[in-house]
Amino acid sequence: MGEGSMQLGEEIRADRREVSLPVAGIVLLLVLAYVLSFWLALNGSILREGVLLGALGLAGCSAALAVRRAPRSARAIWVALPVFCLLLAAGESGRLLAGHLDASTGERWLSAGALTLGAYSLLALAALRLLAGSSLIAWSLGLIDSAMVALAVSAPWYAMYISPRINDHGGSALLPQLVVPVAAAVTLVLVWLSSRAAPKAEISQFILVAAIGAGFIGAVFVSRHLLEGGSMAPVHGALLASPLLIVVAAELTGRSASVRRSSRFSFGMARMAVVFVAFAVSLTYAGLAFRRGEQLGGFVITSSVSVLLVFRLLVHSLERHHHSVRLEEALHEQEQLAVMDSLTGLYNRRFLDAELQLELDRSARSHAPVGVLLCDLDHFKQINDEHGHLVGDSVLREVARRLLNAVRNGDLVARYGGEEFVVLLPGGGKEKLREIGERCRRAFEVAPFQLPQNEEALVTISIGGACWPGDANTHTPRGLVGAADAALYRAKAAGRNRICLGDAGEGEGAGPLSMRETSSAPEQVVQSGAEPWLDLSSLRSEVPGEEIVPLVGSRDDVVPMERWAALVARELGLDEAAQRRCSLAARYHDVGKSTLPKEILSKDGPLSILEWELVKEHPEMGATLVELAPELAGIARIIREHHERYDGRGYPRGKKNEEISTEARIVACCDAWEAMRSERAYAAARTASEARAELLAGRGTQFDPEVVRAFLMFDEGDFEGATKALDDLSARAGIRLPKEY
Repeated sequence: MGEGSMQLGEEIRADRREVSLPVAGIVLLLVLAYVLSFWLALNGSILREGVLLGALGLAGCSAALAVRRAPRSARAIWVALPVFCLLLAAGESGRLLAGHLDASTGERWLSAGALTLGAYSLLALAALRLLAGSSLIAWSLGLIDSAMVALAVSAPWYAMYISPRINDHGGSALLPQLVVPVAAAVTLVLVWLSSRAAPKAEISQFILVAAIGAGFIGAVFVSRHLLEGGSMAPVHGALLASPLLIVVAAELTGRSASVRRSSRFSFGMARMAVVFVAFAVSLTYAGLAFRRGEQLGGFVITSSVSVLLVFRLLVHSLERHHHSVRLEEALHEQEQLAVMDSLTGLYNRRFLDAELQLELDRSARSHAPVGVLLCDLDHFKQINDEHGHLVGDSVLREVARRLLNAVRNGDLVARYGGEEFVVLLPGGGKEKLREIGERCRRAFEVAPFQLPQNEEALVTISIGGACWPGDANTHTPRGLVGAADAALYRAKAAGRNRICLGDAGEGEGAGPLSMRETSSAPEQVVQSGAEPWLDLSSLRSEVPGEEIVPLVGSRDDVVPMERWAALVARELGLDEAAQRRCSLAARYHDVGKSTLPKEILSKDGPLSILEWELVKEHPEMGATLVELAPELAGIARIIREHHERYDGRGYPRGKKNEEISTEARIVACCDAWEAMRSERAYAAARTASEARAELLAGRGTQFDPEVVRAFLMFDEGDFEGATKALDDLSARAGIRLPKEY
């Protein structure tokens, strides 16, 4: 545990001592004063009543201080508790004052009973607030349940205890005080239910339930004293226990441990148990009333509990219907969210893929073309950097609106991700692609985009188009969108704010992996080691049916990086197919750079932020290009990940550790070695020792430590020696390393 955590714990414990020690002392003094009152022959009752008032005042103050610490699941009750204690203290003070004024028994207890009844009613409403919230239906259910509990308690309480004695001991003036046990019982049940509603409950909530229980017992003792006479000592004892327990609960609120509820006895089961017990008690007493010949009383109770139960069933049915409606609305909303983009209101990528597959299947039957336009905003990152992401979001919404206005009614516009949008054109051939694409591009030149503070921004868009059949090698959404993506990268490289279509059908005879522009853009220049042309025919075996050979010529003609990648893969125990993928990926790992502008590739100084962002896109570009050729699809992931770092700080996706394929980790190490050992426009070649030191320094951060270890096992360029060393190692260890392919 850190030093900061220990210091925080000490501060919390100190805060607990500062609050708890004075309160504990006051509680102890109150208890001692109450005990001493029994030993005093004179004014003992007055002292006990003073102790009770002091305890109520302390409980109210403690409850007010505990509101801030109280959990959300019990805060409404803690807000009501100070007023509850104040009303109880006011009732007790009023009774004492009326006694000094020589008022009658009924007059003394009338105001005390009314205030006490109001105190418990307030606390019951606070518990209902926790149970029902702001739902009218939930409030109705809570009130019906409270009425059933009140009926189950009040019927036998009044008929068997109050009715025979009330006329002889003060009459109806005592009725408010005699009804207090009923209100206390209802409050006790509601507070207990509210403590059951939360998945976790603090120990303080159990103590608070005990405090309400002590108040209920005290109210019963008061009723017995009024109807039967006797000492007030037991009354004061029970009533004193309630505020003292409230003080303890207040001190523990926010500081005591939480107890997780058992899933076997849920809140719903607890509530139904309360309703069932109240219903059973009411019916039992009604049966006893009928048996004693009290037909009217039994009929009233039976009718009341039956009406309440019917109303509860109706309200419960209404609640279920309400929940069903809300569930249907939520499901509908989720269905919309599953296919809609929440920011722009367009369809999302999932829906686009499904619709595109349907259109391709329909095209296979009807031979109608299917077109796709992939649109990407130019320099959108600058808008986010200069104006913030909220402005960027408003720009994206405006982009969606303009695209929808530019396409035909039957076309589908979807947000593909980030600032990329796709337009699906059923029945869209080359001419229609060019026409709709140009309309989309011009929609951004009609008027600038309005930004906050009366600023404007000229936003342009680059568009790549492709159609099936003709541009994609595979009859899949991925193949068609990939062809449009390749055209989009050509539009970006040619200067942006333009539309480029797939090579097939442009009249140039170029295959889908050609890097040539469909327009008059200058020929791209690539770095050494990257090949702008992928001659797929050179990758095929001359023998029909034989598996594809990854490289041209014999193994003696293979460039060092490819050969070294295969050797490292073999040393790590990868099979021959993985070795072949490593070698082939090492050859074409930088094919995506062929789409970068010449100025970036030949720049001597450091790259700007925008130029660096373009360079970081080349792994994704290269992966997209090779995915268009079925013969190279197996190395697409390696090319996409060969600039990821082992610590997760690479690009384009920030993968780390085992998230990166082993082949990509191998190619990354080989690529770094070749870069360090080669002359570059911006750096001189490093010596072998310097390059080895750089690889060792990058273990666990930039490179996989196991790959570095395997890479540095062999001397640079000594392929025959490395192969022989691996064969000897295999023989000595008694294992069979995979043969080099």
